[in-house]
Amino acid sequence: MTNSEYPSPPHYPFINTQMMTARELREMLEDLWEWVHEAEMAHEDIAPSDELIQEVRHQMAVIIEERVERHSDEPGRSAE
Repeated sequence: MTNSEYPSPPHYPFINTQMMTARELREMLEDLWEWVHEAEMAHEDIAPSDELIQEVRHQMAVIIEERVERHSDEPGRSAE
């Protein structure tokens, strides 16, 4: 088995955070986090490239930013 045979990240690269519900964002983040964890623990003979792992981590950061932005837009929050 080569690293090209390692399972692809879930949902990646077809992620449009602005079109997703809060629940979808949360679930996607959980799925990506699980994939990254497993990919980093995989034996180097089958593990995906470090570049792909970094790309997925970047996508996770985008999802987190979207979640934070939505949370800060909730009514009743004051900008202090």
